[in-house]
Formats: sequence, C-alpha cells, structure tokens
Amino acid sequence: MRKLQTHVPYITYWSNCLINVSHSILTACIALGLAANAQAAPKPAAKALEPNAEGFMTLYIGLCMNHLSDLQALRTDLLRGEAPKLPPESAARFLNGQPGDAWPVPYKGQLGNYVVALPTGNSMCTLHARHADPASVERAFAKVVEKAPSPLVAKRGKNQEHPGGAAGKLRTLSATWGQPGAERRMQFMVTTAASDKAGRQAVGSVAIVGEPGKK
Repeated sequence: MRKLQTHVPYITYWSNCLINVSHSILTACIALGLAANAQAAPKPAAKALEPNAEGFMTLYIGLCMNHLSDLQALRTDLLRGEAPKLPPESAARFLNGQPGDAWPVPYKGQLGNYVVALPTGNSMCTLHARHADPASVERAFAKVVEKAPSPLVAKRGKNQEHPGGAAGKLRTLSATWGQPGAERRMQFMVTTAASDKAGRQAVGSVAIVGEPGKK
C-alpha cells in the first residue's frame, strides 16, 4: 500500500493566491509555491519539544498545512494508506458535528496518539493528539505561524481561555495569513487542554476562510 507522506516541503511561497482568485487558481498557485521550495520542513521551534508535541506539530505541518491547497489529494492518500479509516461512530468524535472522515495516523511508525479529520467539502483539516505537552505545542505553533510569506501578512488572534471540566483549562491560539484588505485568508488554530486525562490534549486546524474576491 502507498505510504502516507508527512515530511513534504514547507509552505514558503503563496504569492497573490488569496486575493480575487477562484479555488482552482488558488490550488495551482500554492502547488507552484511548493514545487519552487526544495527545502525540508523546518523544525517547529528552536527549543527541543516534548516528543508528543513534536509529533503533533510535524503532522500538523506535513498533513494539514502542506495539503491545504488540495485536501482531496490528502484524502486519497489516506484512503490508500496503511491505517484504516475510522468507522463513522468513532470519526464523529473528531468532526465536531460535521460530516466527513477521520484516520489514525502514525508518527515514527507508531499509531495510537494522532488522528487527522477531514470534514466534507475539502476546506478544513484538523489534527488531534491524545497526549501532547500543552506548553510545547503552543510555543511551536506560535513560532510556525508568526511570519507569513511575503506578500501575505500574519495576524495573531487573541488567546482565549475557558474551563474544560475534566480536561482542565483549555487555551485556544489562532492566526491568519492573508493580503491586507482581502477577506480570503488561511486560518490556523490550536486548542490545548491542561490535563493529560482530557482525551485530546491538542487539536489543531487549518482552513481557508472568506469568499474569493471580497474585500
């Protein structure tokens, strides 16, 4: 069976893809940017990460960020991969009420800690980690999204904290990349749970939001 690739070139070139363009043009433009960059995916942060957090960020970049322009291709790769798709009743836990599919994904040959979910529509990718050190995930996420490739501009959202019951305190960090004045942009979010008994200690999402052509 075809092996799912997670270590693909990091997105460093987005050109003018997010302003006044259709999804098909956006897809082609991002694909050209990926092809133009031959460098390997960067380390999520300079400081050494807790191993589960490192796995989470590596998969978040390699699966969700680097496939945002063509999530259908990611879906096809996952269907051909070694891990079977989760049954609908299990996948529903990772889809937040939306229709779609979910797969367990390996990291360093091990299954059990990570699940990637693709809602129907191919506009969002989410990655879930059963265990991952919250502080390490947050530090790495902030480093990854802090600077957008020119001419895009990165904008950090306000950090949000709220009680999570048995999961402990929940924190959500977010950022967007887009051109000034353009509504269409990439949105990155990560939510962490303080308790290692939360069931899902880190959830990251990547999506394209906003209508093309709108200011």
